[in-house]
Amino acid sequence: MLRTGWEDDTPSADTIALAAMRVMADRAAALAEAAGGKVRRGPGLVLADAGAANPFHNVATVIGPVDPAAVDEITGFFGGVFLLISPAPAARLPVLELMGHPPLMVRPPGGRAPRPAPGVAVTEVPDGAGLAVFDRVLSAGYPVPHSPTPADLLGGPTRFFLATVDGEPAATAMAHVGHGVVDVEAVAALPHLRGRGAGTAAVWAATLAAPELPAVLLASDDGVGIYRRMGYLALVRGTAWWRGQ
Repeated sequence: MLRTGWEDDTPSADTIALAAMRVMADRAAALAEAAGGKVRRGPGLVLADAGAANPFHNVATVIGPVDPAAVDEITGFFGGVFLLISPAPAARLPVLELMGHPPLMVRPPGGRAPRPAPGVAVTEVPDGAGLAVFDRVLSAGYPVPHSPTPADLLGGPTRFFLATVDGEPAATAMAHVGHGVVDVEAVAALPHLRGRGAGTAAVWAATLAAPELPAVLLASDDGVGIYRRMGYLALVRGTAWWRGQ
């Protein structure tokens, strides 16, 4: 009998979707641990609460379809706002608000980023001061509540990229490498500098953080076209829920 592909002992290389959910869970867990938060790993479920105001810093990742019976365990773990993501399309869950069905996208390895648009430059964040600028741009550009990213994440599998326009910080993207893929997260651009190519340049930098590996991301409907032009392909639509304060 063929396995479902979501069992805990399934190798991450079994499917891109499995690798993507595992690397996203690891990224959230690394942030929560660096922030002095809490992490719980269980069968098919990783809960990571950084205690942040930004719900994208507090994430429940379901490695497979959501078991409605686990909702009480999930909601009881988090002290405030949080996000719950699953790779499977699903309906509403009790006490949580349905955020939507983001497409899970993948880009094959290799290739080179195009030359940035005139005036645009991308650098990898090297230190805590640069990370503070990254956080301010992400907060204003997404927008989400400002939540400082722990500097302890620097130098590890999580990498941060900041794009500027004529020297002004303009856009962000983050990469987390693991399970044979690159997870691209935290894509944002300041409203008054959109359309200048800074966001695309930041995403290229994160996408090619490990160019020998495929890159994965959860897209918005508005962003799908941009990612397709970069070579990303949509695999499946998952589900995201969230709880506010």
